[in-house]
Amino acid sequence: MKLLLHFVLLYCVIAGCQSFAVAQTAKSSISEINVYTTAVERFTKVNKKHRIFGDVSSAKTDKTDLWKEFKSEKQLEDTGDGENLNQTATVWTKQGKVIAAKFNFTSPSGDWNHFINYYFRENGSLAKIDAQLNTFEGNVSVVRQRYYNSTGRLIKSTKTFRDLETHKPRKSADFMDNPIPVYLKVSDLPFHQLL
Repeated sequence: MKLLLHFVLLYCVIAGCQSFAVAQTAKSSISEINVYTTAVERFTKVNKKHRIFGDVSSAKTDKTDLWKEFKSEKQLEDTGDGENLNQTATVWTKQGKVIAAKFNFTSPSGDWNHFINYYFRENGSLAKIDAQLNTFEGNVSVVRQRYYNSTGRLIKSTKTFRDLETHKPRKSADFMDNPIPVYLKVSDLPFHQLL
């Protein structure tokens, strides 16, 4: 009986140490991801050289997405007809590799906007998603962060609610969600063939 008790105790200690090690690894990975994505965000703010893409298919018909590259924001705006360009993206590269893609998804009526920033590692894998869904339904901003390891596994996810007008935190909200498209690799981006 004493031997069994020692065995159980030893097992608990080993399992506890492994859980602690896994937790520490995830924590350090998240902090490393935050350091990396902060640097990438800084790069996007100071680097004016970026590429602009938009889906020119109509949102009112059953057409499949038709992504096109634009030379400027003005050219993108001039192409909009109220039914198209409900998906746009701005992409930054460093040394020829995509490091950030900032999307804006919206409805033709404009009653919601989903701003989603994707941060990619040098090897093309997704590191983090920062998303903010602003919707008049529920008068709420839903702010989400998702962290991914280099193999594409989700390691942490957060979600907070804010009042759309006052920006004050809310505990919950009733709204129609718009799921976050997940592009685990640069090659998964819907306009990858244009890069």
